[in-house]
Amino acid sequence: MSMDLRELIKTCHRNNAMNSITGILHYSGTYFLQVLEGGRAEVSATYHRIANDPRHSNVILISCSDVRERLFPVWTMGLHEGMDEETRNIFLRYFATKDVNPETVNVDSLLDVLQDLSAELS
Repeated sequence: MSMDLRELIKTCHRNNAMNSITGILHYSGTYFLQVLEGGRAEVSATYHRIANDPRHSNVILISCSDVRERLFPVWTMGLHEGMDEETRNIFLRYFATKDVNPETVNVDSLLDVLQDLSAELS
């Protein structure tokens, strides 16, 4: 799969800023994990645009919920890329393996992983 993640993030920043959406995107080299935060209508429209984009496949909505406070408020989209040793160790703190199965993952643990990964970006 050939993709330019920097161009993707540039597009995310532009589109998300217009819609007051924040979040994080983790790309392991194999799969993406993403959190979108913002107003219901804006997040829903963004999610549906992603899910309907033919460049994406196997899009799974793991959770959709109201939150009291954004977890990633300073980023229109933070990017964490790769599965280096530190990233693997973060995954292994919360899961039995670094490979996450979106159909069975504990959402709270996944959010904890993404928050820990976001600390690497700060």
